[in-house]
Amino acid sequence: MLDSLLEGLLGILQPMPLFYMVAGVIVSSVVAAMPGVGSLLALSVILPYSFTLQPYEAIALLLGIGAVSNTANTFPSVLLAVPGSVGSQATIVDGYPMAQNGEAKRAFGAAFSASAIGGIFGAAVLFASLPVLRPIVLSIGSPEFFMLVVWGLTAVGVLSGSAPAKGLLAALLGLLISTIGIDNKTGLERYVFDTIYLEDGINIVILGLAIFAVPELIDLAVRRTSIAGTEKLGSGLRQGIRDTIDNWWLVLRCSIIGVWIGVLPGLGSTVADWFAYAHAVQTEKNPENFGKGDVRGVIAPEASNNAKEGGALIPTIAFGIPGSTSLALILIAFISVGIEPGPKMLSTSVHYVYAMVWVLVIANLLAAGLALGFSSTFARATLLPYYIVIPATLLLCIVAAFTVSYSWGDILAFLGLSVLGMVMKHLNWPRPPLLIAVVLGQQMETYLWLSSERYGFESFTRPGTLILLVLILLTLFLPIIRRWRERRAAGGTESRGGAAVGLSDLIFLAIIIGLFVFALDIALDWAYKSSLIIFGIAGLGGFLGILLVAGFALDRLRAGARTEPKSSSSESVERGNLTETLIWIVGLFVCLFVFGFHITYFVFPLIYARGNGARWRTALILAIAIEFFLISVFDYAVNVIWPLSLIGGFVADFPG
Repeated sequence: MLDSLLEGLLGILQPMPLFYMVAGVIVSSVVAAMPGVGSLLALSVILPYSFTLQPYEAIALLLGIGAVSNTANTFPSVLLAVPGSVGSQATIVDGYPMAQNGEAKRAFGAAFSASAIGGIFGAAVLFASLPVLRPIVLSIGSPEFFMLVVWGLTAVGVLSGSAPAKGLLAALLGLLISTIGIDNKTGLERYVFDTIYLEDGINIVILGLAIFAVPELIDLAVRRTSIAGTEKLGSGLRQGIRDTIDNWWLVLRCSIIGVWIGVLPGLGSTVADWFAYAHAVQTEKNPENFGKGDVRGVIAPEASNNAKEGGALIPTIAFGIPGSTSLALILIAFISVGIEPGPKMLSTSVHYVYAMVWVLVIANLLAAGLALGFSSTFARATLLPYYIVIPATLLLCIVAAFTVSYSWGDILAFLGLSVLGMVMKHLNWPRPPLLIAVVLGQQMETYLWLSSERYGFESFTRPGTLILLVLILLTLFLPIIRRWRERRAAGGTESRGGAAVGLSDLIFLAIIIGLFVFALDIALDWAYKSSLIIFGIAGLGGFLGILLVAGFALDRLRAGARTEPKSSSSESVERGNLTETLIWIVGLFVCLFVFGFHITYFVFPLIYARGNGARWRTALILAIAIEFFLISVFDYAVNVIWPLSLIGGFVADFPG
């Protein structure tokens, strides 16, 4: 073993493999910091070239890109509330509030140090646990996988703060959204309404951008300030690193969660950050600060999402089952250069496994150092005027959404889901449960169907299933009991957790309940395999909705016939700013459909910045920079074929 470990290290430290690893880390860090590009695209572009490399060179290049893909994507998550990738969404919940509080550098210090530790921990587990974890993974059946997914969905209920019922209802709405598209079990089209675009369902990238980024941009436009509410950047990188060291036990626990999620093939390694965040909220002392800029809310997901890469390599190496989409591409390249997963790799080619371990360790240290080096520069973005941040970020989100399937349907889906995200933020409904439910929905339904077909009722009597059921009940009821005790100790003066508190909530509740009823009515005509999950979602959703309505009615009775307070002058100004912002956004989308991307991406930032107080020179530089980014990245690097606009189609059809 020691000889193979040394052989793997020496193989990676040769000049060419070392060069490829450093190049891979740099490329991954650059593209991960740009939402809409991402390391997956970088792997796709580099994949054909990697077929010509030697084994050590291919390992160094591809893992150098893939292993650190969740490091630099923290930049947009913290600065702009834009998920750099699906693995950095949970970081937004506390990372963006930290940036608003002027603590962006502290968030970066905590995030990148936790990422490095998590990545090294994942490498250590990969080194030590292949013989141990193989029989464990093989012993887990579909019932246990189903209960694991349910456990994850239950855990995100704690993300809703004092309203667990709202969190669970948001998760059920996400599960309903996840059923849109062609059912892979029966081939039935579910809720596609004769549109080709919906056959593939709602893309998680579009959903994440819409429900997180756009509402925060609108809020920034209403406030009309920089992202940071202060002119100072607050405590810096060293404080963030100290935070990580002080919370070492949390880092270790979340790293273990990340590795375990990565090990489980099919569960979805993109949810590791949410599992870790939910665990932190549920187990840490003083959880009331989570969601308001608690550094622990940055440390937990960042430790987890890098640790999962080492865990995801375990099924990839041992069984040839890639633990993520990026590892599926890496596996293709490995096979092409003669690195075959399975027993052969674990016996005659074990030195390649140890080379992967070394790449994980070195690449994570390089990526963390590189990100920390540029943190101060990126943190200054929180002091930029809103009229620069908003058009640049919004246009970047739109083009990122468009590149999902390169159709106008992406733009329409992004617009519709942005409305949903804005309403949920305005009514203080938790958005993370909805997002993670969409991520886990397909797996949950698949495991439910497999369990029903294979085991029937016995699925719920297996020892592993019963253990997980106990954990689910504890996860669900312990926070509720704790909040009830706190409310009782406070003399019952706090509002009812989970109850709706206003007429707008009631209207939104009525719409959600109506959606569940509508979905159930359509599903009654479907085959049992396709409708089973709908019955469960609609039943639970209706029950929770009725509970929330009852809570609303009880609160109104307790409050009596009190009059609503008159709005202040500041609230009137905010409403005016909101109306103006929505007009700008509607105008942006109209311009996209009428004039196309290139004209809109130059004209909109120019007019928006100038109309909100920027000098002509500043507005012109902003417009040119955005247009240059669009052309250089998406026209030339990605080779996007833009759709015809209304004017473009008219010109194309014009005779002569």
